[in-house]
Parts: sequence; structure tokens; C-alpha cells
Amino acid sequence: MLTGDLIRVRTRKSDLFPRFLDPEEPVALEDATWLVELVREGLLRAATRGELRATVATEAQIRPDHKVLKGLAKVLIDRASFDIEAPIPPPELRDRVFKAAAARGPLALQPGPLGHPTADALLESLSTELGLSPEAIRAGLYADRKEEQRLVSCDLPDPQGLIARYNTALVQSVLLKSTGLKVVLSEPTAPRVRQLMRYVKFHQLIHRAWRDGSDLHLEVDGPVSVLKQSTRYGMKLATFFPAILLQERWSLVADVKWQKRGLKKLRLDSDCGLVSHYRDRGGYLTREATWFRERFEALGCDWTLSEGEVPIDLGGRSVVMPDFSFHKDGRTAHLEIVGYWRRDYLARRVELLQKYGPGNLILAVSRKLVADGSVLDGFEGEVIPFASVVPAAKVRDAVERVGS
Repeated sequence: MLTGDLIRVRTRKSDLFPRFLDPEEPVALEDATWLVELVREGLLRAATRGELRATVATEAQIRPDHKVLKGLAKVLIDRASFDIEAPIPPPELRDRVFKAAAARGPLALQPGPLGHPTADALLESLSTELGLSPEAIRAGLYADRKEEQRLVSCDLPDPQGLIARYNTALVQSVLLKSTGLKVVLSEPTAPRVRQLMRYVKFHQLIHRAWRDGSDLHLEVDGPVSVLKQSTRYGMKLATFFPAILLQERWSLVADVKWQKRGLKKLRLDSDCGLVSHYRDRGGYLTREATWFRERFEALGCDWTLSEGEVPIDLGGRSVVMPDFSFHKDGRTAHLEIVGYWRRDYLARRVELLQKYGPGNLILAVSRKLVADGSVLDGFEGEVIPFASVVPAAKVRDAVERVGS
């Protein structure tokens, strides 16, 4: 993500427009190429994070738009891995040095007048005891600080790839200030719907979805609308955004609380040129779903388990995207795992299920949401509460009861 001071946007009336970089624009390409080479060279000499940032800051002073270079650098350095490089764990090394300094007196770590011990003399005496050179002791003292960690790996993109990541990061950073977003998928295929909904559930986003003819509508709450853990939730929403870019035909409108200018609208669609850096693997499972599948398959029952099938329409007002479907002898049942929803959303979902839901749908609901039971008052469908692991045997029994 980009920090607030690096976000480049323009506003016009009620709309917000990210200032995307053209991957073929010479100045942008020059900046991206220089940064990729800087990190490649840094890998060879195990440069520190602080050294890379200092080099970027110096170079940015002579660039036409310093925000572009700094933003590209932020995106690239965030891709890199850094590690602590020290012969002795820094806390232990500091303890040894400070204890030795305390024994020598308050000036032991400072240059002083002739006759006083100095830091050089102290480190020289410790070098024999520790088997390290004074330079190695100095370098290792604070090697655990973020700026002193050393570059060990980086999946280096080509310059155009870095620019594409920057453009995506620009939108992600704007979404951190959103109250919510609305996505429309135009005539999506079932695999694409499953893929997107898997990402929604994996990131535990508060959402609503419904069909309108051949289109799928998805509304997702933004971090500004969430009262608790808004920073954490905002990161989940921003991390989810590249999944939208995997869709074939889509449009997005987000309400963004922009500085002191009130709400602005961010409008994007599949023609805006953004490219997802996520590998197009299709759907993947949440932790709860993965654990459930492992335990259900271990039961060895005669129901065939598959990932959720096409969305189940709820009277045109919402859809259910089951996590799993079960089949046996022409009978079918579905399971939806509800782990991170607001109670009012769950209440609305239960109301719709009561009116329009199929009788063969089972809800596995987090105990945090059903602690007092009131949210499920009057619901006649199958509900299985769970803490962290969905009980496979109880689901199997429910499947036998509702499969049709």
C-alpha cells in the first residue's frame, strides 16, 4: 500500500480520480527501471532497508515528481524480504556491551578527554572476549531495528510490472478510506462467481450479493463503516481488491471519505487498464473451510463433497454462495460457513432464508454471532454453531436430514 503522503489523485466535483501511471511513459519507465536495478544491486551486497530508502530519498530530490519515485519504491520494497544479520542476537549483544560499559563508568561509550575509556577501547576489549571484531560488534548492536535489517530476497518485476503494481496499490490505498464499495459483474460465469466469493469470504468481508438478470451485484462494507478493528478490516478490503481485477467484465463504485472534502466517489471498470498481480487459480478455501473439508472427508461417508456450486438466489434480494455442496443418489445439500458477519447482517440473511431459502441449505454459524440465540429466533432451517472448527459429524447428520 501507499502511505497517505504518496497517494496521487485529483478530484472533480463529487468524483475522485487516481492518477495512474502509463506503463509506456518514458519518465515513469525511467523511474521504475532505476528502482529495479537499485534493488537488484542491493541484493548482491545485502543492503539495509535504511540504505535503500536513503538512496531513494536522495534521488527523488532531482525527479520531476518525487511522489512517483517514492511511491514506486514503496511498492517495490514492500515486495522484498529483510532479515537480521548479526553474529549474536542484538538484544544479547547490547546486554553484554552495556554491562561492560556500566562496569567501566558513565563515559565508557562516549569519546572523552585523554585518560577516559572510550567506546573504541571498550569494543576492542570485548572483541577478544566475544571473538568478534569491533566493527562486527558495532554493526550488530542494533541490527534488529527495521532500518538496519538487510535485504535477502525480492521477487523483482520488470519495470512495466512495477508500474502495474503501483497503479493497483494506488486504488488499494484509496479504499482504506472507503465507507463501502459496490461491484457489478456483467454476465459472470459460475467459476468466476465462485472465485470472487471465495476471496470475499477468505478476507472475512462484510458483504451482500444479489442477482439482477444475468449480472451479479456485490456490496462490501468499507473500513470507515466498521466501528472496531477498522485498520485491520481496511487492509483486508484493500488486499481483496486485486481479486476483482481477475473478473472479465466488472464495474466498481466506492464512496471514499476524502480528507475534509466529504464523500467522493471512485468509479472504475474493467476497461481502466488495471492488472491483477494475483495468480488466477480459481477459488480457494478459508481456514475454517479447509479444516472442515479435511474432517468431513476423514469421516468416509457416502456423500460426495464438492466446492460450492452456482449462487442460490434469495428472491432477487440476495444470493447464497455455498462453501460446499453434497451429493448422493440424486439428492443435494449445501453448506454455508458464516464466521465474520455483523449480527444485523446475519439477521437479515436469516430473514431472507426463512422466506426464500432452499430447504437443503445448512448454516454453520460462529458462536460469537449466536451467543444469545436471538438472531435466529423463528428460523426453522438447519443451524450448526461452531467455535473455530465446523463439526463434520454434525454436518453429515444435517445433510442426511435436509438433502433433497
